[in-house]
Amino acid sequence: MLILEPAFLLLYYCGLTYTEAYNLPVMYKRWFIERVVKEINKSSESGQTQSRALQHNTPELRMLQGRTRHQTPPKLRRFT
Repeated sequence: MLILEPAFLLLYYCGLTYTEAYNLPVMYKRWFIERVVKEINKSSESGQTQSRALQHNTPELRMLQGRTRHQTPPKLRRFT
């Protein structure tokens, strides 16, 4: 259980895979989690309602920021 909560935060907010989060040194995990908490607190103090988390970035928002994807990553592809 001790590993799951930090791993979840790194997966959810930083977009890491479970293996990447698991293999990350502890000092880096702490830094990333503290930074995420700082961003969440900063956005709540300023009254922002939309999170800047990875899952909330729409294709239009990424395009405006100059971070368009030319090809969808394999884990995000949906087959019909």
